Amino acid sequence: MQQLSKRELRILLYLLENSEPVTTQKLADEEAVSVRTVKYALDNIRLWLKERRLQLGSKRSQGIWIEVNGSERMKLKSELMAVDRLELFPDQGLRLDRLIIQLSLSKSATTAQELADRLKVSKDTIMNDFVVLEEKLARREMELSRQTGKGFSITGTEREIRLLIEEVLQQGFTDYDIYRIMELLLQGEECDRYEIYSASQTLLQEVFNQAIVSLRELLAVENLDELNYSELLNMLIRVSVAATRIQSENTIGGYQLLQTDQINREELAYQLMSVISAKYHLPLFEDEYRYIYSDTFDSGPQQDVMTLTKEIISQVSENQNYPYSQDPVLLTNLYAHLSLRFTRKQKYVNEYNPFKDEIKANYPSLFAAIEMAVKKEMIDESLLVNDSFIAYIALHFLVSFEKETDSRRVRAVYVCSTGLGVTSLIKQKISEELSNLEVAAFASVLNAQEIVKKKNPDLIISIFPIEGVDRPFVKVHPLPTKEDLRKIQVEIKRILGQDNQKTPNRLGLARGPINHDSAESCSKDLILKGYTVYERLLVLLKDHLIIEYREGFLLHVLLLVHRITFEQQYILEGGHEDQRIMQQKNLVEQIEALFAENNLAINKSEIHALFAYLREE
Repeated sequence: MQQLSKRELRILLYLLENSEPVTTQKLADEEAVSVRTVKYALDNIRLWLKERRLQLGSKRSQGIWIEVNGSERMKLKSELMAVDRLELFPDQGLRLDRLIIQLSLSKSATTAQELADRLKVSKDTIMNDFVVLEEKLARREMELSRQTGKGFSITGTEREIRLLIEEVLQQGFTDYDIYRIMELLLQGEECDRYEIYSASQTLLQEVFNQAIVSLRELLAVENLDELNYSELLNMLIRVSVAATRIQSENTIGGYQLLQTDQINREELAYQLMSVISAKYHLPLFEDEYRYIYSDTFDSGPQQDVMTLTKEIISQVSENQNYPYSQDPVLLTNLYAHLSLRFTRKQKYVNEYNPFKDEIKANYPSLFAAIEMAVKKEMIDESLLVNDSFIAYIALHFLVSFEKETDSRRVRAVYVCSTGLGVTSLIKQKISEELSNLEVAAFASVLNAQEIVKKKNPDLIISIFPIEGVDRPFVKVHPLPTKEDLRKIQVEIKRILGQDNQKTPNRLGLARGPINHDSAESCSKDLILKGYTVYERLLVLLKDHLIIEYREGFLLHVLLLVHRITFEQQYILEGGHEDQRIMQQKNLVEQIEALFAENNLAINKSEIHALFAYLREE
């Protein structure tokens, strides 16, 4: 079987995500490598596809694509993430994850040679990995202990060790892993297994699959509308980690048995814990139940969510010197997010967040400001304040920033010749190429100073070198060239405080159709985004959607995406939509998250309108 490197896997997934041809230069830019490197990767990808009787299509000046239909495309992505990822060449990051799992599951110290044999690498490689592992553990106040003649082990509090295991598992999951696990929980067969790449062929792997089987049986009689996929995932992980650690004689607290008459035995967490404990002949400890059920219990003072929301926005606005406080949509959406977060029965420190690493890396200042504000204002919820929690909040601020920078325009006076035909041509060219520039007036070199004084523009663009102006100035050719337009755009971004070097937009948070080169590309992008949202909604709502309404639902979603993009959402009077929305909080939260992933902030009125296409529960 053809093996893939991580880079080749990323390129293959990128091609699967894009049905349109992609150039090798675009792929090289995405990977920050040369075109030659991409071509070498494509050679291996072709061989990998050939084994599956598929091939890459290519056409000069257009690019390359994978010749596969829609259903096969989804199947291939699922296969790639769930199975063929095991064919990757392990890199150091993966080996570190496997080392953490191996050392955490061992009852006693393990030698470097034993670890090398398990991971199928040399002892020298393991010793080099230990250097990096020690640094990683030190940041968490943990240690890699060496015992002469016995080997190595991880030392630290039981809670920190378990959180480290959880982090390894959570970071290893992709969107396709989540989809696969949820599919196994809801539709899987008894023989189906999920492979945890970092815990392959370990007791943790075995317990996790047993937990999937047990939870699937329990869910058969549960009301799924009251459940959240993130809670189910955390429950699976924590039950598996607890059962595995107890078997290696490590408990998270005391040995007080759980008093079942003091808890709700109908709780899913308790039922799953009971089944797995019985399966592996383990006692039911009270502290283990608390670990599995939640990181917090509602014994302390209740948080005023609206006050918290306002304080976070206010403090971040002041820290970032940006008027987030003036965005009512940010207040509404962040309040809704936090309200749903705090009303969940299960609250976990580690929560799956596919945006976490990129947000933290690309927006460090915003991330730090949010973290500071949240830690200051949260009441008795400090356990929940982790990178994943902060990153979800940051998404709301980024949507607000992107929306605001899209709508702001730089006003310019354009100094050129006075011919009507010339000014019309320039105005047309600028409107096509620079959507965030408004030409307030055209002036000649004779009346430039007067026009500037009268119009008070943000920017002056001129074919003549004008001296003595007290505002940004860009000199261009009589008919602006591509390079001229690039210089103008750089100056626009500087004026708007939107320098790409400071705030790179690598998250896929698209700036929306207003920045596209033409009405044609704008329409195309809107249609594609609308259909993408529609397909995701079909998966999310497959058990609720009235099948006869499917075609009308497609049209509704396309128009909905259009309304959100151009800020024309439905606003229903009164509160008559609240009852159904409140009854299905988890579904509402999932819909909001889906739209947020596509840089769309949907309001409750629009969600209520979507419910018209769903069966009454």
